[in-house]
Amino acid sequence: MKPMQPMQPIALFDLDGLLIDSEPIWDAAKREVFGPLGLHLTAEMQAATRGLRQRDMVAYWFDRAALQADPDDVEQQIVAAVCRGLAGVALKPGAEHAVAACARASRAMAVVSSSPESVIRHALASTGLDRSFDAVFSAEDDEHGKPHPGAYLRAAAALGASPDECIVFEDSLNGVLAGVSAQMTVVAVPEAADRCDPRFAIATLVLESLKDLDTSVFGAYVSGGSRNATSSPLPDGRLGNHS
Repeated sequence: MKPMQPMQPIALFDLDGLLIDSEPIWDAAKREVFGPLGLHLTAEMQAATRGLRQRDMVAYWFDRAALQADPDDVEQQIVAAVCRGLAGVALKPGAEHAVAACARASRAMAVVSSSPESVIRHALASTGLDRSFDAVFSAEDDEHGKPHPGAYLRAAAALGASPDECIVFEDSLNGVLAGVSAQMTVVAVPEAADRCDPRFAIATLVLESLKDLDTSVFGAYVSGGSRNATSSPLPDGRLGNHS
């Protein structure tokens, strides 16, 4: 009798700041839109809202500053500025390695992001990563965004997986909190300036870079077999099959 192979996991990747170097683009877009309104965001102020949905980030600053503007309009202006800036956006170090390694070790992969779906798809198409993922999930229309686990739980359910079959990759503390709250294995890849934050210790594994990812540490979550992403129907939000 053949020994049972470990279950292949579902790999769930955040996008901004993890796979693509888009945080400077988001930061510049927020400065561009908030500056004329009298709100001048420092690096520390930008970091306070990292990982939040745009509506939550906009609400955060409207709650703290006397801004004479329509929050919805501000959000739309920021998203439009980001989409303009995403042309030619660079991949983060190790992104290609991590995506390729997880494609071999997982049975499905998805992007789960706080960004609007239009931004996610634009970014994936700009970098060619759209060929690597089976689906995208945006927290844009969820009742709650990260650090609430809703988007990750919804992705798992849509992909036919339980939380303990999922491995989450995140760079922000809000994202790590979301993955941990969803009771998933969490790999944190914080920015250098954030690595000393002891709160990242709640992650299963903390890496300096995606270049350091070794899927053998997934243990029972990873089998040596090949991945078959077409074995079940793809959920809404699918990107399509890839080789």
